[in-house]
Amino acid sequence: MQLYAIARIQCYLLVEQDGDSHSLRLHQLDSSHYVEERVAKAGETLTLTEPFRWQIDPATLR
Repeated sequence: MQLYAIARIQCYLLVEQDGDSHSLRLHQLDSSHYVEERVAKAGETLTLTEPFRWQIDPATLR
C-alpha cells in the first residue's frame, strides 16, 4: 500500500473474506497515506458517485 501511495494511486478497494461472507473497504489517498472512506459488510451495499457511479453488494462475490 505504501507503493500505491508513492505511485499516487487515488483509491483502492480491499475485499476481505469474513467466514462465509465478504466485506469491502474503500481507501482514499490523503496526502501521502490512505484513509478508509467506506465499508460495506454482509447485507450492505457499497455505493460510489466519484470518479464514476457504481454499486456493489459483497454478497454477490464468490
